[in-house]
Amino acid sequence: MNKKERWSIYIIFMCIYVFLIIFNIVNKSQWLIDNMAAIALLTFVFLICEWFKMEKLEFLLFNCVLLMHNLGSFGFYELNFNIVAYDDIVHLIASIIAAYIIFNFILRKIRIKRIKNSIIEENKIILMFLVIASVAMFGVIVELIEYVGFMYFGPGEGILFVGSGDSAMESVTGQYLDTMRDIIMNTIGSFIGGIIFYYKVYKKKPWLRY
Repeated sequence: MNKKERWSIYIIFMCIYVFLIIFNIVNKSQWLIDNMAAIALLTFVFLICEWFKMEKLEFLLFNCVLLMHNLGSFGFYELNFNIVAYDDIVHLIASIIAAYIIFNFILRKIRIKRIKNSIIEENKIILMFLVIASVAMFGVIVELIEYVGFMYFGPGEGILFVGSGDSAMESVTGQYLDTMRDIIMNTIGSFIGGIIFYYKVYKKKPWLRY
């Protein structure tokens, strides 16, 4: 990803979040906090993109996931599709993309020749486990943030408040079930993301060679 592409993506999504901030200020919504956090996270990732050697597709996917969460500003977390809720979809897609990005990052940093008996081939199960564990770690951080919100901030909107997207607004049991459901979706997504990357990208891409 070149500098122009990086700046273009950054500016486009920054404009979206500015719009969301204005929208939530007008509607006096607590999603304003999530919008501001998204801007901070977007800026941080933008600054480390070059060091991370993040590809354009990865940067776009990361921003799409971040935007999916912030679409809660329009009540998306209240949507349910039979047994699947919008919250499930966000966790699943986020973990798929996270696994894809982390897998790509690890291989870029290792830069091992892609030969039949390479370190990657011999230890691909271990590598897959590390990717899944990394995604799980980020998922746990999100759940801890939600736990802090449940304990100290009460009902409301957004990640810090108990409301849309949670199993029950005030039930401890409901919050426990919601947390476990999120962890399950994160785990499934991390498996899917790792498998997609391994079979669709790793086996076809020549950048592992010197």
